[in-house]
Amino acid sequence: MGYQVTFGVLQAGHYGVPQTRRRLIILAAAPGFVLPNYPEPAHVFSKRGCQLAVQVAEHKYNNGCNWIMSAPYRTITVRDAMSDLPNIKNGCNRKEMPYDSEPMSCFQRQMRGSGDTSEILRDHICKEMAPLVEARMSYIPLAPGSDWRDLPNMVKFYCWRDLPNMVCRLSDGTYTNKLRYPYRSKKQAKNEPNRGVCQCATGKGGCDSSDRQFNTIIPWCLPHTADRHNHWSGLYGRLEWNGFFSTTVTNPEPMGKQGRVLHPDQHRVVSVRECARSQGFPDRYQFSGNILDKHRQVGNAVPPPLGAALGREIKKALIASFNKF
Repeated sequence: MGYQVTFGVLQAGHYGVPQTRRRLIILAAAPGFVLPNYPEPAHVFSKRGCQLAVQVAEHKYNNGCNWIMSAPYRTITVRDAMSDLPNIKNGCNRKEMPYDSEPMSCFQRQMRGSGDTSEILRDHICKEMAPLVEARMSYIPLAPGSDWRDLPNMVKFYCWRDLPNMVCRLSDGTYTNKLRYPYRSKKQAKNEPNRGVCQCATGKGGCDSSDRQFNTIIPWCLPHTADRHNHWSGLYGRLEWNGFFSTTVTNPEPMGKQGRVLHPDQHRVVSVRECARSQGFPDRYQFSGNILDKHRQVGNAVPPPLGAALGREIKKALIASFNKF
């Protein structure tokens, strides 16, 4: 058909969102029209998230941008994105509420906008997690970088002497079990306490289903397979105020692939509105359906600031094309 085509990987964090999100973008132009360039980064971003070259067989392709490791503006952080939003609790379902503070950053002012509806905050709602998950979230420290590896295995309460193998009471009135480590891991030092939760840790046999433990603050499955999966870094992890979101997905789960989805200093997962801000959706944008539908709409979207940056380049190419005729 004679179309001109180019492809490249762009990092959404370069264009003003507090999130790492690399996406392959394909641009094409009809014969005789100017092929658009990819937009230059406007914000610096983490070096780890800026590996944007594409390897095809023996050839490596870049997106043609001159600025990859530098840009005019700094990274947008979690604090820039959502520090002005009201405190809410696990399972909050109040679809509309007033803001309880003034915007604290340029990004927040942009997200709030102006007009009669700018005083009403919508979709600041979060998933209600099960009592056991709720307890786990409450025991994750507020320190930056905290995740499941910081969970305690013994939390004493008023009747712990009567229930020596229980660690805490859940919101539904039930009690959790203490995670037991009955096996020595083949990788641990001689003077260390046991680290194995399954006989496979010894290296002398396979997994035994009878070793499975349930209803524990530390999820049994995580230490069971930690050595094979980078110690499951980031699961039940808190966002850092001075960091950025992992790639926003369609269903934030503490043990999901997105990793760090807990609020920096509240015992809950991030809300729909917080996820929307991580994508650059203004607060006036309303999502439809139930809470899972809304998370799905946010997670499947192209960040509007990235779309706007691409749109400006397409506009430049169209103007240049029309000037040729």
